[in-house]
Amino acid sequence: MKKIMILLMLAVSCFIGIQAAGDITESETVKHLVMKMQPDPMRSNVYDDGQCTYYVFDKVKEHGQMIERSWHDAKYWAERAEEDGYEVNGKPAVGSILQSPRGKQGHVAYVEKVNDNGSIEVSEMNYIAPFKVSTRTIDADRIDRYSYIHPKENPHAVQSQTV
Repeated sequence: MKKIMILLMLAVSCFIGIQAAGDITESETVKHLVMKMQPDPMRSNVYDDGQCTYYVFDKVKEHGQMIERSWHDAKYWAERAEEDGYEVNGKPAVGSILQSPRGKQGHVAYVEKVNDNGSIEVSEMNYIAPFKVSTRTIDADRIDRYSYIHPKENPHAVQSQTV
């Protein structure tokens, strides 16, 4: 009974906080509450240590965003992200994930900066070697060779940062 009361109080306080945050519909509020009550999808990194997917998962988590833990090899990420309701397009943005299906397992990198000249700066692991983190600039005339996955906000990140 005590657990039920705590859960109910948490749900009500979340509802009040969400409603106070601005113009949010009742449907969005319910979705947000359901998401908050589920376990944090970013709590553990299941990707292979030393690989690009592992690195990108941790970068996304570090910035309070979320992606799924079930996308497997990098070559599948754009397709699986779209299936899971993530925005995937040809427009890089800070915090988005550069994805390439090329190669045996594909590759992903984290977009750190979009420059005024249209080039982008990425950080990545295993572009040079496993466990090796590196950065590079991709020229503006080459950015259309990749897909860009835009992570979602992780509702658990705000909660864990304020506790």
